[in-house]
Order: sequence, then C-alpha cells, then structure tokens
Amino acid sequence: MAGEIADIVLTNGVVYTADQANTVCEAVAIKDNRILFVGGSHAAEDYLGGESRKIDLAGRMVIPGMLDTHIHPPGLSLLELYEVQLAHCNSLGEYLDAVKNFIAQRPDIEAVYGRGWSWSVLQGDELNKGPRKEYLDAVTQDIPVILRANDGHTLWLNSKALAVNGVTTATPTPAGGIIEKDPLSGELWGTLKEGAMRLIALPQYSMKQYREAIIAFQQKMNSFGITGILCLGSLAFQTIFEVCGELEQQGRLQLRVRGAVTVQPQEDLPKQFEAIDRLRRQYHTLSLQVTAAKFFTDGVVEGGTSHLLEPYAPPAGKGADYCGSFLWDMKELRQAFYLTNAANLQIHVHSTGDASTRKVLDALEYVRQQALKGDYRNTITHLQLVDPSDIPRFRQLDVVASVQPYWHFKSAHWWNNVDYRFLGQRAETEYPLGSFFAQGITVASSSDYPATVVPNPLLAMDIGVTRNMDRGSLYGLEDITDMNDERYLLNSKERATIQQMIKSFTINGAYAMFMEKEIGSIEAGKLADLVVLDQNLLTVPAIDIDKASVDMTFFDGRLVYEKNK
Repeated sequence: MAGEIADIVLTNGVVYTADQANTVCEAVAIKDNRILFVGGSHAAEDYLGGESRKIDLAGRMVIPGMLDTHIHPPGLSLLELYEVQLAHCNSLGEYLDAVKNFIAQRPDIEAVYGRGWSWSVLQGDELNKGPRKEYLDAVTQDIPVILRANDGHTLWLNSKALAVNGVTTATPTPAGGIIEKDPLSGELWGTLKEGAMRLIALPQYSMKQYREAIIAFQQKMNSFGITGILCLGSLAFQTIFEVCGELEQQGRLQLRVRGAVTVQPQEDLPKQFEAIDRLRRQYHTLSLQVTAAKFFTDGVVEGGTSHLLEPYAPPAGKGADYCGSFLWDMKELRQAFYLTNAANLQIHVHSTGDASTRKVLDALEYVRQQALKGDYRNTITHLQLVDPSDIPRFRQLDVVASVQPYWHFKSAHWWNNVDYRFLGQRAETEYPLGSFFAQGITVASSSDYPATVVPNPLLAMDIGVTRNMDRGSLYGLEDITDMNDERYLLNSKERATIQQMIKSFTINGAYAMFMEKEIGSIEAGKLADLVVLDQNLLTVPAIDIDKASVDMTFFDGRLVYEKNK
C-alpha cells in the first residue's frame, strides 16, 4: 500500500508467489504480520524507512510458508527425549542392542517404549506376522517392552508387556484388529495390529514433558520451513491442543494448527461428535482450530491390512482369496460421513488399498447426494493403490488427494522385500501423483511424521519431481546421479512439476486447511508466513532439489528460524 513503511523488506530474490498465475517477482515487504507489497526490487525501495530491516536475498528464493497437512505432533520429540529410537537401526540385532543399551542406561526404568522398527529387515513368517516376542524376552523378562513399527500400525511386545496388559490366547480380537499367534502352537506371537493395539497401555507423559516436546517439534518444523500443520487425532490430541493454546496465549506459537479428531467404528457416533464439538468450541482462533474428523477404513500393505480389489500376492502368505479387510460397515460409514459434514466438519480418511478408496468414494458420493449445503473439502490420504477409473471421481466429488511423496520411489531396503512381495506387479503402480495433478484434482502433500522420519518438504519435492531416491545418505546408500536410474525409479509417468510440488505444500495445503484466503501464497494482504531457500528450485536440476535448504522462516511477520543462528 503506497505511502506505508514496512518493517522488513526482502529484495533481489526469486519470489515464487504460488498464486494462480504462478507469478515470479523479486521482492516482498512486510508490515506487522501481513504482506504489504510483492513486486520488483526497485519498487520495494519505496517501503523502506528508518526503522525498516532490509534483507538482500542475493538471488535466493522465497516461497510461501510450507504446510504439512497430515502430521502427528509431537512427532519424534517425545521419543527422542524419553523412548528408545529404532528408526536408524538396520537389522533385528541392532533393534535388540538399542533396547539393551536403553535399559542399561536407565536401571530403574519400569517399562520400555519405542518406535521405528521396519518390516523390511524381517524374513519368512516374520515378514507376515512381525517379529517374535522371544527376541525381546531374551533382552528382558522383568519389564514390559512395547515397540511401535515405523508405520505406526503394529506393536511388537515381549511376554511381560502382553501379561501386564492382560493379553492372552483367549483374549477376544478387537474389531478391525489382529492378535498374531503361532500357527502351530497357538501361542501369542508377540505382535498386535491395528485395532488390537488399543489393548496395550501407552506411556503417560506429564504436561511439562509435552510442553518440552511440542516446543522441540515446533522448532523442527520451522527449520524445515513449515509454518502450518493439520494435526491428526491421537490419544494425546487434547493435551497437544492444550499446550498449543498455552503457547498461543504467550505469543510463542509459531505454527498455524488445524486438528482432525479420530472417529472410531463400533462406538457411539453422537457421543464422539459431541466430544469433537466441545474441542471445536474450545479452540477457535485464527491459528488454532479443530476442523475435521479422521477415519481409518483400512490398514497398511506391510501389515496385510490394506483392503485390495485383488488378493495379496502369494509370497505374502495370506491365502489365495485374501484381500484385507474394510474397517467399517458401509451403512455405518455413510452415516458417520453424513454426520461429519452435517456438523460442518471436514472428512479426512486414511485409505491405502484400492478397494478401500473405492468404498470411501462411494460413501462420499452418497453424502454429496444428500445435498448438504457447505464447503467441506473432504480428503482421502495415503492412496497407495488407486484404481485408475476412480481417480476422476476425486474431482467430481471435490475430494482432496492427500499424499506423502516421501514414499513415492522404490526404497532399496523396502520396495522389493515388502511392497513387491505383498502386491506383485501392482507395486509398480503405487502412489499415483502426476495423474491427480493432470486431472485437476487438488493435491496436498504431507509427511505423516513420524512415519516419515525426516519431514523435510524439500526431500518430498525432489521425489515428487523425479519419482526417484532423494538423498542416498538417508538410506545408507550412495546417492544417485541420474533421475532415470532404474534401481529406485517408481513409475516415471507419475512425475509432477516443481511448481506443482511447491503448490502442494503451500496454496493447496492452505485450501485443505480452509486457510487459502490468509496463507499459502505470497500476495499483498495475506499473513506474512514466508520461507527463504538457499537455491532457486525453479532452475536447479531436479535431482538436486534435495540439496536445497531453508535459510530463514518467517511466521506472522517474525523471523522464527535462521540457519546457523
């Protein structure tokens, strides 16, 4: 606005605005917490005054603050502070050593919790059922050990953990869950999947511990250029929102937070929606709101719990006709979806299998036929397998495709041993991406952190553009030098452009969070959430996108992260 003096002026850069025209300019001026000006560097000089801070970008890139629209705070922060970390271990022996060392350093510990073991290190029956309890029993039989898989859908326990939680061979299997047993002896195997995980008491942390973890989580997000999140419901959902509310009141919240609360099948639906409504009335500020209900309709391929149109491949050992299971009765799902939109809440659905996604789309189509008047932006997330005939339905039904590009390549330690083993040739068609963009569907990218260990959007952008490995060192491998390297390339026809990938983390994410009028693009009048990158993503070779890094992150017009500071 002419005549106004800015607090901060960024000049001589490459400003990708992510607006409808994909405008690229040179400068941005910020006043208070809003964008005052976007345009050329010469014109930006008019907004400088005696108290203004001028930042010469020297050719660096500016993009909107990035949004992770499927994430589980505090991510790994509690794990890093209080639990055993397994994500960087590469063998069963390393997992057991990590648990041994963890106990040795804490001789008074009463239970061991952790996360990060991977199906990819397992073989034979264990690749289908998970690791046996006897491995952990050999480490300790005196205290419970409860370890969550890296995907979050299976628990690995020792005998003590099963006993103290009252799980026996006679325990009824909860709906939608699996209690794995030895096929010969009938004894407990040591793993619980999906709904059966609710049989196990999870660690209890104090408000002080959650505060420490959320602050560490927020710092990590800002360091990756993330300024907004959609927080997916968990047992600690209310605590997380309470901590974020405290930070907001103290002026210390540095993320736009939207929340989606999980709705469970086989439980009283009206009571669940009453609980969501109480949270929604409690948190309703610009930066902290509950806006969605989260549903699980199937599980994960590696656990044999994704719901598929065709049976699992024979090496999965699931039987000739096994297609996984759908976690909801369709009549109840239609009712739950209707109640969600009728309550003016967004539907956010976990669906990995093609049969599951088709049924979800059918239920969403039913709700749409009820002629509810509202703007719901219903979303399906993960989308590992999608039948090509169902992709156009996303646009027809105004459904957002929520994807995790971090997984969209053939991981050397995973794809052959897990995905191809369970799916056969279908694994070559996993994780459609370019097809969604090509059909005009809103694509919002996210990490599902902590399922993704390093939730850096620049890594996801690299994979989205190349459909190939992003950074070899993250996987203990030599980096690739050719984006067409066949070893890790997953269906090059599903590649996206860098502009599409940036938008999937900015304006599309803002749309999915109902915030596109306030954030997601760099336009005058919007909130000043910005990221300065050390490289121009529009010109850097696609295979080098992962080598870019965040130099600065601005939230609400304030510099909240600066590299090396």
